[in-house]
Amino acid sequence: MTNLIDGVSRIEIPTPFPVGNINCYLIEGSPLTLIDTGPKTSKSLAAIRQKLHTMSYKLSDIEQILLTHGHIDHIGLVAQFVREREHIHENSTEVWIHQKDAEALVNYERYMDLYMGSIVKLIAASGVPGNEALMLAQEGRTELFKSIGESVPQAHSFKDDASFKTGIGSISAVWVPGHSPGSTCFVCDEQQVIFSGDHILGDISSNPSISFDSSEKIGMLTYFDSLDRISSKESYVALPGHREPIRDIKARISTLRAEYDDKLRIAADSLSDNPKTVYEISRMVYGDYEVSSLVLALAESHDLLRILESRNEAMLIKENGTIHVVKN
Repeated sequence: MTNLIDGVSRIEIPTPFPVGNINCYLIEGSPLTLIDTGPKTSKSLAAIRQKLHTMSYKLSDIEQILLTHGHIDHIGLVAQFVREREHIHENSTEVWIHQKDAEALVNYERYMDLYMGSIVKLIAASGVPGNEALMLAQEGRTELFKSIGESVPQAHSFKDDASFKTGIGSISAVWVPGHSPGSTCFVCDEQQVIFSGDHILGDISSNPSISFDSSEKIGMLTYFDSLDRISSKESYVALPGHREPIRDIKARISTLRAEYDDKLRIAADSLSDNPKTVYEISRMVYGDYEVSSLVLALAESHDLLRILESRNEAMLIKENGTIHVVKN
């Protein structure tokens, strides 16, 4: 646990995912506020109990939970906090999530069925070799994901520019869709700090292609637009959902844009008149990744190809259920 600024502590919680620990942030004062919770696993629950205990708090003491987005490593333990407070106090925990991600929390089971269905469709359409698709299925991802979250029907949803009272001053919600449809940065101007969730991370990709929201435009392009929404806060410190604080937001955004430009260039250079699958392009762009990273690589590769198609540099063709791409 790390004290970052007066009244704010970072609590690192283990996850069962390759990304490693998630950062939750405790804001002391009134109302006692937690930003994100970690997944619903016994290790995560034990870790957050112990770390709160070292600060003389219990789960039931948390009065307000602000969620940066609806992914399971960030929302899985919300219901546990709500239950424990309801057992002791008359007033319940106020739980807030952006309206675009609300279903992931309010009706988690239905959301997860739709989400896993989108992953199955992506794998089927990308031309993944049978052995790798089988290896992924054997990981039991659906059962894992369903076991580490649960619905919180009484959660509240907010819109862009909503504000919340905290012990360090007013916090404003800045909607930054891309990583998820409802991704949000919580900005405290008084302290010049941004709780950035997974919108920008210090040394890894934010994976802006995995929301599978067909109502939105290309996820990666949505993400690029959202980067502009916080780029003016260059003097602020970003406290991300994973890894270390980001002390130069402007430089990090420039690096992220350059990295995606490189990925687009590699994808474009991989095209020819000979049709290739999305899977084949993913191996050219991302190299020898593990099967645990397959979905992320496929999702980003699909977005890269859709961007190239929008620039008339590629043409996507669906044959027998599989997407192929050729140079345009």
